[in-house]
Parts: sequence; C-alpha cells; structure tokens
Amino acid sequence: MKNMKVSMKLIVGFLIVIALTVAVGVAGIFGMNSINQSSSDMYDYNLTSIEALGNLREIFNSQRANINQATFYRDNPTMIKSLFDEIAADDRQADEEFATYEKSIEFENEERDYYSSKSLWKGDYASHKNNVQALLNAGDIDGALAAIESADAMCDSIINGFNSSAERNNADAVAKNTRMDSLYLTLIIMMIVIIIVAVVVAIALALYISGLISKPLGVLSDFMQKAGVIGDLTLRPEDAEAIGKFSEHKDEIGQSVAATAAFVSHVTHISEELEKIATGDLTVEVERLSGDDKLGNSLLKLEDSLSDMFREVKSSIKQVNTGSKQIADGAQALAQGSTEQAASVEQLSASITEIADNTKDNAKMAGRAAELAHTIKDSAEKGSRQMDEMLEAVKEINEAGKSISKVIKVIDDIAFQTNILALNAAVEAARAGQHGKGFAVVAEEVRNLASKSAEAASETGALIANSTEKAELGSRIASETAASLSEIVSGINESDQIISEIARSSEQQSMGIAQINTGIDQVAQVIQQNSATAEESAAASEEMSGQANMLEDLIAQFKLKDSPQQLPTGAAYTPSKY
Repeated sequence: MKNMKVSMKLIVGFLIVIALTVAVGVAGIFGMNSINQSSSDMYDYNLTSIEALGNLREIFNSQRANINQATFYRDNPTMIKSLFDEIAADDRQADEEFATYEKSIEFENEERDYYSSKSLWKGDYASHKNNVQALLNAGDIDGALAAIESADAMCDSIINGFNSSAERNNADAVAKNTRMDSLYLTLIIMMIVIIIVAVVVAIALALYISGLISKPLGVLSDFMQKAGVIGDLTLRPEDAEAIGKFSEHKDEIGQSVAATAAFVSHVTHISEELEKIATGDLTVEVERLSGDDKLGNSLLKLEDSLSDMFREVKSSIKQVNTGSKQIADGAQALAQGSTEQAASVEQLSASITEIADNTKDNAKMAGRAAELAHTIKDSAEKGSRQMDEMLEAVKEINEAGKSISKVIKVIDDIAFQTNILALNAAVEAARAGQHGKGFAVVAEEVRNLASKSAEAASETGALIANSTEKAELGSRIASETAASLSEIVSGINESDQIISEIARSSEQQSMGIAQINTGIDQVAQVIQQNSATAEESAAASEEMSGQANMLEDLIAQFKLKDSPQQLPTGAAYTPSKY
C-alpha cells in the first residue's frame, strides 16, 4: 500500500470502510428479515390459529347456549326456529374459521386434537343438534333435555380439543417469540461487534493512511519551513534518513519528496559552487540540470561576468601600475630638476641683486659726475687753476667708464645665462604639458627681460665707450693747452648732456634690473611650487603604484578562466540522492 497513489490509498480505505458498512447493513437486513419471517410465521401459523380456535370456541359455546335456550321456548316454535337458524349461521361461520385455521396449519401430525374436535363437531354434535331440534319441534322437552345432558361429554371433548390445539399454538408462539428474542439479541451483539470492528478498522486505516501521508509531508514541511524562514538547507541525519526512506515510495508524496531531495541537492551544489567563487576560484565548472536550469544559468552568467570583469580589471591594473611608475619616475626627475633650477635661480637672483647694487652705485656715481660737470662748467671760467681738478675728474670718469664696461659685460653674461635659463624653463614647461603653461609664460617673460637687459647693456656699453673716448679727448685737450678752455667748456657741456643721459640710462637699467629681480623671484617661487608639486606628485604616484600593486595582489587571489564556459543546451547532471 506504500507504493499506491494517494488517491488509490484513499479509495482503498474508503472501500474497506464501505465493505464494513455493507457488512453491518447485510447483517442488519438478515436479522431483520429473520425477525420479520418469525413474526410472519407467528402471525400466520400461531396468532391466526389461536384467533381461529378462539372464534371456534365462541361459536361452539354460542351454539350450546342457543340449544339450551331453545328448551325454554317449548311453546314457541318460531323462537326455536330462529335459534336454530342462528345455530346454522354459526355453523357456516365455523366452517370459515375451520378453513382459516387449516390454512395456518404447519404440521398435520400435530393437529390430532383439532381434527378430533372438528370431526365430533361436524359428525356426532351435528346429529345431536338435529336430534334436539327434532325433539323440540315434537314438543318432547324432556327428551331434548336428556339429549343435551347426554352430549355434555362430547361437548367437553370438542372444547378440550380446541383448547389443546390453542395451548399448543400458544406454546409454539412462545417458542417462536423466544427464538426471536434470541435472534434479536444475537443480531444486536453481532451488529455491535461488526460496528466496533468497523470503527477499529476505520481508525486503524485512517491512522495508517494518514501516517503514510502526514509523516513524509511533516518531514518535508519542517524542512521547507526551516529552509524558507532561515534559509538553512542542511539536513539532520534523521531527516536525511526519513527523506531517503520516503522518497522510495511510488506515490505522489514519495515523488514530491524525491523531487524536493533532488532540488535540495541541486541548490546545495549551487551553494558549494558559490562558496568556491566567493573564495576567489572562478575556474569552477558549472553543471546545469538542463537548458532551463535558472540557478545553473544564473551561476554560469555570474561566473563568466566576474571572470571577464576581473580579467579587464587585472589588465587595467597592469596598465595603471606601469603608468604610475612612469609618472613617479617623471615626477621624481621633475622634482630633482626643479630643485636644481631653484638653486640656479637663487644664484642668479643673488647675482642680479649684486648687479642691481652696482647699478645703483653707478647711478649715484653718474649723478655725482653730472654735478661735477656742472661745477667744472662753472669753474672753467674761473681759470686754469681748476684744470688740474678737471683732469683728475676726467681721470676718474675714465676709470668709472672702465668699471661700467666691466659691469656691462657682467650684465651681458647675466642676460645670456638668463636667456639660457628661460629656454630650459620653456623646454621643461613643454614637458610638463598642461601643468606647465604658467611656467612657460614666466619663462617667456624672463626671456623678454633678458633680451631687454642685453639691449640696454649694449646701449650702455656704447655710451660708456663714447664717454671714455670723450674723456680721453678732454684729457688730451686739457693737457695740451689751457687755451682750449673754451673748447673744454663746450666739451664739458656736451659731456654734461652725455652724463645726464648715462644717469637716466643707469636709472632705467636699475629699474629694469629691479623688474628682472622681481621676475626671477616669481620664477623662483614658481619653481619652488613646481618642485613641491613634483614631490607631491611623485609621492602620490608612488602611493598609487603601491595601491595598484596591492590591488593586483588581491586580483591575483582569484583564479580566472582562459575563456567563458560553454555548455550545450542539453547539458545536465544528476543531483545526488539523500
């Protein structure tokens, strides 16, 4: 019965209950039929017989009474005739009762008393009635009374025969009633026993069938509730044993348990594959039940997607690592170059500062020369005694012109070096790209300032050379003759103008050098900022390289497939059984 379908189990159980119910019904019908048959027999053979015998006794007693009463109407023939007519009517009724009784006779051999009484009634007693009627019609009352008296024994025999038959029928009825009571009791006991057996069998079947249905469903329900509520798919040993046992049944529940066991096995298999993927193993070969396996297809897509993603991430990390190393090396070189440029700019700034100081001194000296030229101009008219002082002054001017030539040479050198630094700065700004645009602008300005400084130095050199030549010419004129004082005055006027121009040029040169100094300070600040930025970039690049290496180490923990897994649509595996 374990391997029957659930519907067949229920049908068999209900059929057994129906069979027991039919047995109870059949037993009840049989008993009722027996009781009904006994009742019918009692009525047909006993009660009818007893009633007919009772009627016969009443009729017989009525005839005896009418015969005895007829003796009182000796002088009334009409009354006598009426009484005997009633006796004749009673005889006809007696024949009917005889016929009724004889129909109910079961056994002829038990009716000797009845037939004896009937024979006497129909024979001797009939003759006796005719004799008494004749005697009464003849007026022989005494003879009639004597005949009546002589028939008492016969009448008693007739009544006794009917009584005996009635007693026998009554005894038979009592026996039949006793048998019916016994049959009724037996039937009640039998029906109670059958009902008890039916109830016990029905309960046993209900418990058995419900056990066949509820036990596997209970185990399955407990497991599915635990799996659905807390997501625990682990099976206890007893649950696994029960599921394995119930899955062997061939009914729908056994098939459901087997299917559930297969599904749990598949889900467990999928979870194990997911755990492997979670540990970084993306080389898992995903086995699907069929082309419609949603979990298998999803796991396969997940694995392929993760493999592709980590493969691309790994490639990108290598590129980032290479780029970060290149950026770090470039930033380190840029920081080192910026540091060297900052040192050079500081030296250049110190030189420019020194040149500025010298230029200021030159400006001051040019002012003093202009004042001296005015004094000479005023004093030339006083006399030649001032000539010696003029010659001395011209010598000093000559020496100052030489010093200024040296300074101009230094300025030329500084302009040349500044131009070279500007070119180097432009090259480094071009290397820096977008971040070096500001530095390129400053480098251009430095180049312009260097060019202007070179031009001013060149012009100043020319003026100083011309001044030197004039000073020498004045010295020769002063030493040759004092008579040429007027020419000297004229030359001094011209010299005064030249010196004034020198003073203005020196002032402009001082202002230009101050601007150069300011630009160099700005360049120094920019270079320092670039140096700091380069150092920060180098540190950030090194940090990024370290992070890239760390990320590459993390990605290296995952085992990647060479290519996405391909399974045919019908690829399937058989899940393990519990």
